[in-house]
Amino acid sequence: MTVSQASRKRSDTRGEATRLALIEAAESLFAQGGVEVVSTRQIGAAIGSSNTNVVAYHFGSKDALIREVYRYRLPAIDRRRGELLGAAQRDGASENVRTLVRVFFLPLFEQTDGEGRHSYAGFLSGLERSGLIATRIEVNAEFPETQALFERLRDCLPPAARGRFGGRMRMVTALVATALQQIDFEARDIPENAARLFDDAVTMAAAALVAPPG
Repeated sequence: MTVSQASRKRSDTRGEATRLALIEAAESLFAQGGVEVVSTRQIGAAIGSSNTNVVAYHFGSKDALIREVYRYRLPAIDRRRGELLGAAQRDGASENVRTLVRVFFLPLFEQTDGEGRHSYAGFLSGLERSGLIATRIEVNAEFPETQALFERLRDCLPPAARGRFGGRMRMVTALVATALQQIDFEARDIPENAARLFDDAVTMAAAALVAPPG
């Protein structure tokens, strides 16, 4: 390896580390305050960068950074959903709405950041508060296991509820995300309490999805 190649490799490594730090900082800050109140300068400052244009340099815009948070977190979540759905199919439970709801949300319960917080669920809550949760649709095609699970869950609902599935999924996602934030504040260090709160949220979410339209 030449000196210039070694220098370029070190630069690429530092650049990737900076990108990752910005993604994680954005996820955390958007969870806390919502997207509209967090500036790109704040995100850069959160990783200790003195470059006020560091987000623009690496991502171009705040909207592009949101999509990169999805692409950072969702691959593992998508794979896990595929594994859980496969297990449900083998157990003959893949037509049970509560089981499918649990398959959908368990990866969010399992995901935590370096401080033990459900950071991606908090990020989704921040997007919902800012009216930007629909941006998730932009990356649907990149995560086929999640899309297949979404469609299976819809098809398992009573016919009268299927027409409202999209809106109801937004509401129950907000419900589960709120439960995960409650766990972060009240039960992070008590696994049995955390599991109970999560299971309660899953039960309520499943009931909301199958409820007859009002």
